[in-house]
Amino acid sequence: MIYTVRTIAVMFFISCFTQLTFRQEQNGPNKLYPILFNYSRDLYPEYINIPGERRVILEEIANYIIGSLQFEKESEILFLETDNSTRTIMAEAWATAAAYYYGINNVKIYSGGISSSNISTNTIVALEKAGFIIYKTSEKQNPTYEIKYSYNVPPVIVTSKQYNNKSNPDIRYGSIFLCSNADINLPVVKGNNFRTSLHYFDPTAYNDFPEAHEKYMDRCHEIAIEMFYLFYVLKNAK
Repeated sequence: MIYTVRTIAVMFFISCFTQLTFRQEQNGPNKLYPILFNYSRDLYPEYINIPGERRVILEEIANYIIGSLQFEKESEILFLETDNSTRTIMAEAWATAAAYYYGINNVKIYSGGISSSNISTNTIVALEKAGFIIYKTSEKQNPTYEIKYSYNVPPVIVTSKQYNNKSNPDIRYGSIFLCSNADINLPVVKGNNFRTSLHYFDPTAYNDFPEAHEKYMDRCHEIAIEMFYLFYVLKNAK
């Protein structure tokens, strides 16, 4: 069954959650590395600033996850962009950290592109500035990185890859397009049972300009807020 973004169930879910007041969990979040923990904790007051139309999309994604968990032990989501080098890497890192922070253990997160390139150095720097600890584990042309976010938990292993890479899910998963180019040029994603668009401006447009670092940090922050809001909604749906 294909889940659409305009269903009665989704609208019911949204109407319920728009009435929630933003509140911290009484039992506290799981600990991240100190700098990352402080950065993530400070995202909380910014949830209210997410534009309404984007909050709707994020709540639809949460609704898909809740629905899929009724039939499966785990829910899987795949972030897609053109070359899996910037926005999808940020989203995979932040969504994984947010899931851990809010204690959501049964959602698996992946990323991919229509093509593969290599992960932008500016992307790695932006994530490190936010508090992730990142190691390059290979020196090949398309290197692999370990993105660590907390103690004694497995890191996020990332390398630029196509969406249909064997390490990504191939059936019963949700696909979330983070750029319009991939959204347009990949009209059918084999095996997914949910599809939506959550486009972000591409900071690579500023690669040759002095403000490149600032633009990557801005995009990293925007993605962080929205991924943490997504898992905040899931936490409060329990």
